[in-house]
Amino acid sequence: MEIVYAVTLAAVALLLISIANRLRTRRISEDPNNELAHPADTPYNKEAETITGPLVYPGEKLDFTDDLIRKVLVRHFSFFTKLVAPDQDKFIQRLRRFMRSKIFVVHDIKAFREMPILLSASAVQITFGLDKFSLPHYDFIRIYPREFVAMAPMRVLIGNVSGNTINIAWKHFLEGYHNREDSSNVGLHEMAHALYFQNCETNEYIDHNFKESFHLFTAFGEKIFDRERHTALGLYSDYAMKNFQEFWAESIEIFFESPQRMQTHYPELYTILCDLLCQDPLRYPNHDYPV
Repeated sequence: MEIVYAVTLAAVALLLISIANRLRTRRISEDPNNELAHPADTPYNKEAETITGPLVYPGEKLDFTDDLIRKVLVRHFSFFTKLVAPDQDKFIQRLRRFMRSKIFVVHDIKAFREMPILLSASAVQITFGLDKFSLPHYDFIRIYPREFVAMAPMRVLIGNVSGNTINIAWKHFLEGYHNREDSSNVGLHEMAHALYFQNCETNEYIDHNFKESFHLFTAFGEKIFDRERHTALGLYSDYAMKNFQEFWAESIEIFFESPQRMQTHYPELYTILCDLLCQDPLRYPNHDYPV
């Protein structure tokens, strides 16, 4: 029985992977000039005229102009548009530094300029008030067109953080930023996991102010975590109740996407997150943070 079950799981996994590989990336723009050119080192089967491996883009080779980055952010990233001009310039500078430090791997036949720009922007968003923001523990950002299969245990995901890699399903990433008030944003969710791990689990490039302040979030957050597990107030999802790390990541989603709801339900937790991240989403553009 166990052998049959294992074979069935393997067959399902292969089927899901096959389907995922056939799916096409949801496009933000139909402009063909908006695509990234295929890098020279991409495996390519000339006889079959098909890409045989993922598209690999070292961030240091992505020479986007400030005007292009600004255009993408204004069109698709509301957080950026709420910043005052000096902070917008700071955001673009940080985005460039973050992007240069990563390798973007696209598991599809096409890639778009918005991918490295917007994924970098999601990391810069949650770290914008911090001194250290580049998350150097993570060398790779892998982008899948839709849901993808992860093993050990086998499961279907829309995003996760594993080793030195941040994995994101592009379709769900876009939906997270297009639906701005549903408290669901896989980009913010995974970057929150990465931010925690960088500062609290590694011994490199630690933002000590964040690490020290995180203890306050843990102390107060655990009380809310326990309360939410026993009372359904509707602020957190069932998935956030899986463990405290998921509670932390979903807290970041709610903080940025539904700040008024968080402040109403848990004003002290909201203030703790403002101090932890050194920014206040309810006060843009007239705010004390970022500095």
